[in-house]
Amino acid sequence: MIDLARVIELPVATSEVWSVLWDVQQMARCIPSCQDAEEVEARQRYRATIRDRVGPYQVEIPIDVSVDELDAGTRLAVKASGRDTVLSSHVKVSMIIALAPNGAGTSLTLHGKAEVGGKVAALGRSVVQRKTHDVLSEFAVNLDRLFKRHSDTATV
Repeated sequence: MIDLARVIELPVATSEVWSVLWDVQQMARCIPSCQDAEEVEARQRYRATIRDRVGPYQVEIPIDVSVDELDAGTRLAVKASGRDTVLSSHVKVSMIIALAPNGAGTSLTLHGKAEVGGKVAALGRSVVQRKTHDVLSEFAVNLDRLFKRHSDTATV
C-alpha cells in the first residue's frame, strides 16, 4: 500500500472548488495521463483511461471510479480501480477529498491509499512511490492553474 497525502491551497472559495470537483472534463484535464473520461451515473460513477509510462512500461489502464458525497460541499470519498491487461497490473485507489475555507481561498486535502500489483509493482516500491508522488504533484499544479484561470476570469 502506498499512502496518498497532499494539501493543495487554491485561490477560490470552497463552493467554486466543490462545483469543479463534479465537472468530469475539468477534473480529467487536471489528472495526469487521464483520457476518455466520462460520467456513467451522475455524481456517482465515472470511467476513464490512464495512459502513462512507469519505468520501462507503457501502461493503459481503464479505470472505474465511484464517488460518495460524505458531507455536502466539503467531503467526498473516491474509489477507483482498473487493470492493464497487457502487463497484468492492477491499480486500486481509495481517497477522501476534503475542502476547508482558508482565508479567501480553499484548502483541498487528499488522503488515501493506493495499491499497485503485477509487473508495475515488480519495479519496486520506490519506483511506484516516486511515480505516485509525481502524479500528485502534477495534479496539484494543474488544479492550481485551473483555479488561477477561474479567479483571473472572475476579476476581469
